[in-house]
Amino acid sequence: MLNKLAFVPIVLFILSLGVLFYNYSNTGDFILRDIDLKGGTLITIETSQPVDVHALETALLREFSSVSVSGLKTSAGYGANIEVAADTNTTSVLNVVNQTANYSSFSVQTIGSDLGNFFFQQVIYLLIAAFVLMSIIIYFIYRNAISSFGIVFATFANIITTLAVTSLLGIRISFAGFAGLLMLIAYTVDTNIVLTTKVLKSSPQEFRKQYKKALITGVTLIATVSITMFVVQLISTSRLLVNISQVLLIGFLIDLIYTWMFDSSLLEWFVKRRYK
Repeated sequence: MLNKLAFVPIVLFILSLGVLFYNYSNTGDFILRDIDLKGGTLITIETSQPVDVHALETALLREFSSVSVSGLKTSAGYGANIEVAADTNTTSVLNVVNQTANYSSFSVQTIGSDLGNFFFQQVIYLLIAAFVLMSIIIYFIYRNAISSFGIVFATFANIITTLAVTSLLGIRISFAGFAGLLMLIAYTVDTNIVLTTKVLKSSPQEFRKQYKKALITGVTLIATVSITMFVVQLISTSRLLVNISQVLLIGFLIDLIYTWMFDSSLLEWFVKRRYK
């Protein structure tokens, strides 16, 4: 049964790679980068009423070539994030904004494109280093290529698919988002270790029983942390916390596929092969 489900994560992984390469061919970036990783100017406004994001973005696009608007919750109640090019006159932007949304206060953050690209390169190097070190440690723990590959691939595929899904949903990845990806690496490794430890020493006859025990533990973990991240989405007014929770919530749900369908199928095949 598990082996028959292995095609689902494989197809999902291929589609995820397709999404990322499609993004790159159209925009020059595999993912949607937030302002702190690509450079630009971020204008945050606070309002007493919900902002009509579509109307505001349409009005700004009549005056400026590159604009991105997203709604948010603030301490005042409501607001919006407006991203424009770094050399855009913020006073002109605010004049247009005032015609569509009456804001009570605003803040401006500007990051040069060179600095944003430098930060992006650094977080990519950090992710690669974390992934390589994790892979080495996993191999030394289990001392066999099959179970080690299962954990490493499930973790890598989870990151790739999470980035693809955030891209499809229009979620921009910031510094905080990459921190969430590092946390997701650790979490995915943990769930795969729970699975591998439970089933690796079992016989083919005991595999399903041990798998079910590990699955109950894994699903309980996923349900707990997913509810926590969902609550953060609902009540948090911090843009950074929301970005972390978005990445983690998506990654936790995707982990169900790569850990409990792909890695479990690989381990079942390995256990049966070892006992022949």
